[in-house]
Amino acid sequence: MTLAARKYNPGFLSDDELVASFCVRTHEFDSLTEVLRDCTGDANSHQIVIGPRGSGKTSLLLRVAAKIKRDSTLSPRFFPIIFAEESYDVSTAGEFWLECLSRLADQAPEMNEGPDLRRTCKELRTIRDDRMLEDRCLAALQDFADRESKRLVLIVENLNMLFGDIGDEDAGWRLRKTLQTDSRIVLLASATSRFDEIDNPDRALYDQFRSVPLRPLDTNECSTLWQTVSERKCERETIRAMQILSGGSPRLLAIIARFGGSLSFRKLMDDLLDLVDNHTEYFKSHLDALAPQERRVYLALADLWQPATAREIAERARLDTSKCSAQLGRLSERGAVEVTGGSARRKLYYLTERLYNIYYLMRRARGPAPLIEALIRFMEAFYSPKELKEFGFLMAREALVTNERELATRRLTLGRLLKLNSLEAYREELLASAPTAFADGIGETETLPKYASAATELSRKALKLAESGRTSDALATWDYLIQRFGKSDAPADLEQVALAFVNIGMAKWRHGNSDDALAAWSEAEKRFGSFDEGPCLRIA
Repeated sequence: MTLAARKYNPGFLSDDELVASFCVRTHEFDSLTEVLRDCTGDANSHQIVIGPRGSGKTSLLLRVAAKIKRDSTLSPRFFPIIFAEESYDVSTAGEFWLECLSRLADQAPEMNEGPDLRRTCKELRTIRDDRMLEDRCLAALQDFADRESKRLVLIVENLNMLFGDIGDEDAGWRLRKTLQTDSRIVLLASATSRFDEIDNPDRALYDQFRSVPLRPLDTNECSTLWQTVSERKCERETIRAMQILSGGSPRLLAIIARFGGSLSFRKLMDDLLDLVDNHTEYFKSHLDALAPQERRVYLALADLWQPATAREIAERARLDTSKCSAQLGRLSERGAVEVTGGSARRKLYYLTERLYNIYYLMRRARGPAPLIEALIRFMEAFYSPKELKEFGFLMAREALVTNERELATRRLTLGRLLKLNSLEAYREELLASAPTAFADGIGETETLPKYASAATELSRKALKLAESGRTSDALATWDYLIQRFGKSDAPADLEQVALAFVNIGMAKWRHGNSDDALAAWSEAEKRFGSFDEGPCLRIA
């Protein structure tokens, strides 16, 4: 059975569909549920899930709500009240509790006993005094909890945005008092990032929440999500490439997993255009959430494609380098930008979710060249070198049946494809397999720049991880580089493989594992002979 695809609204899924499709964030789910089980005394543990858009916050909280309703030990003790993902009607403390009561009226089963909650909400909406509205709504919620002998679990999305919209400075303190003194109220919230209300000791909600951060998915989690969404297995090296392309974002990875796997040029281009067109709203909402100057820096980096220094990004964004560096720092803290190489004084930056490079280029595209560049960059991550080679030969063979309108586009695509390091060894063979007229025009029309290869980018990333003290992550990246490019026919790729062996040896030696270090260096010498050039770790 193909699982229902809901691009932006997991809330549209039934509980059955949600449970069936929930396959990652299981550790966080178990953690949230166990803490909830321990809410038995006069004080509750309130929790907040923190992660950027697309990281799986909504699905996680809704999965907890489904668990509460289905679990034989939780359902008799708790009743979940699920707020909308964006509560635009809430601008005061009274309106917060009115929204809560309204959601309860929609979600509670109709009963013969007790007040009509919908009628109560309608009556309370006429109250203009906000403090009175707050007291009356809270009393109605407490009455329901007492009548059902259950604690109310308020599942509130985007708490940081909600508090930003509430103008009453005392609202947070009144909520704090309720959370601390009323055992009938449990708050399970989410936020796109940490915010002043919970981090500043002078603010009302400081130290009120157990924080649960949502980190990017690892390779195994990406594989699990990929198989669940696409209903097909994928080679680990391709999954790792998709992890890099999506930045480990569950939503972006699910988008890519629904992308077609055809090697047909026309189908592939149509699929990529559909991917961007169908998910423009999601991409745009991510950009709209950035402050104007942050967005300017982010888009400059998207336009640059390759790792860039603060000075290069500042020039593209037309900003002072100091201002640009400050914005890059903020974007890095939020996980939108990562440092991929360089040195302490000359950091190199890249977008964490590389799919935004493709989205931005395709949205700005005029003419075929930018579209082809986006397609090639996507293919380099999506397909293995073997599949890329097959695609190149297929394009060459299909040239005879191509109409004039598509001929220039295909020639441009094949020319750009031949610039990839992974296909360098097949360049002459690929050109020889194409009709002469098709092959002869490639050099005249193919004017796109050549970027750092995927192997080079991985090497830079591993080196930076090692230099920042994340040795295990660096070793995993070098191992993946060796696995993916160890059998490449491209000299540039093999150079990075050799460097990976050398650097693994350096890292092992640095940590006192001399036998493992010597084994890595021996393997490098066995495969490549003497090798003493390139960016390597220094033995401290």
